[in-house]
Amino acid sequence: MWTDPDNKTIGTRAYSDDPQQAAELVGAAVNGFQEAGVMCTLKHFPGQGSVAADTHTGSAVSSKSIEELRTEEFLPFKAGINAGADFVMVSHVTVPSVDNVPASLSNVFIEDILRDELGFEGVVITDAMNMQAISANYTSADAAVRAINAGADIILMPDNLQEAAKGINDALYDGRITYARLNESLRRILTAKENYGLLDEQ
Repeated sequence: MWTDPDNKTIGTRAYSDDPQQAAELVGAAVNGFQEAGVMCTLKHFPGQGSVAADTHTGSAVSSKSIEELRTEEFLPFKAGINAGADFVMVSHVTVPSVDNVPASLSNVFIEDILRDELGFEGVVITDAMNMQAISANYTSADAAVRAINAGADIILMPDNLQEAAKGINDALYDGRITYARLNESLRRILTAKENYGLLDEQ
């Protein structure tokens, strides 16, 4: 959804600037994609269209309250989740009224809100981690570990893949990430593949 007219990153990529209309269209789109056998991803949670800044080039901060998010930005996500969307991509937008870190690194946004409040049980994927909102402020290893511990299942495009992988391995070794946490993500990813018959093709 596009709610900040100064936002050029989302702009006309969004279905609407009206929450209710966007929700209706998102729900219909998810149903259509799934009927055609196509996995569907909702993005960019909790609402990239609500900020003017571009997370590709730097930090983006939303001034919205949790109440505003619930009555505006969350509505299309709820509709997509209710329609059975397989993935949700979490953005690097920071919402200080909710948490002081980017949403992609926030346990509050991923676990407390996306999973517990909105009821999403599918795969959570981060936005690209080589974007400046992350890569200018965190190492690839630190960002990957933070995202996994926040509840992300897939780390998309680390700035340095080898560093991110080593960071995850090191965190497993010293206990900062548990195998139980990784197994949660593995189950969700394999379930999504199984639902679309992809495991049968292995």
